[in-house]
Amino acid sequence: MTTVRSGFSLFLVSCIVISIVVSIVGCNGMPDDGIQFMQVTESQPITIDDFSDLVFSDPEGNEVKLADLMTEEYLVLVITRGWYGGVCFYCASQTSRWARRFEELEPYNAQLAVIFPTESAEEAVKIDELEKRIIKGKIPNEEIPYPILLDINLSSVDQLGIRSDLAKPSTYIIDREGRVRFAYVGESIADRPTVDSILKQLSKLGG
Repeated sequence: MTTVRSGFSLFLVSCIVISIVVSIVGCNGMPDDGIQFMQVTESQPITIDDFSDLVFSDPEGNEVKLADLMTEEYLVLVITRGWYGGVCFYCASQTSRWARRFEELEPYNAQLAVIFPTESAEEAVKIDELEKRIIKGKIPNEEIPYPILLDINLSSVDQLGIRSDLAKPSTYIIDREGRVRFAYVGESIADRPTVDSILKQLSKLGG
């Protein structure tokens, strides 16, 4: 009887430990920050269908065209809200999740770039805060595996028609010709597609 009770007690302790671990890291092994993004299945209408002329800046102030950035068949372009008195929790969560799952893009011949809009060149230094928040999300090797570019003066944000307290959070899939193959523009700061949703869209493109 004592053996049975000891075994049952050990079982209960194991269940409690497993529950705590799952609540901390989430069922997929990633830290659970309590945010749930959208399971997106369809592309939205777009204002422009050719992104090849969009120009951004790297943190050193050098001009970067998306056409020059492309090394794979597809580019996942994630546009964050930008600096609006701080880095929003949702932007940090979304970009940190991509940093943790970046290698899952490889089977689809895809790469990723993140855009950080700012209203002026003086605010470009705020990109450091986003990088700190991404790394804080327990990413592999504490290295951000994708480029983070700046949209200074919101020039590309305005071209895309997504301005709203800086930018509406938006995710696009672009091919090597600069054509948009998928678009999702959030209506709120929490309205963003999950990583799985984007990977599923890439699988449909035959990556």
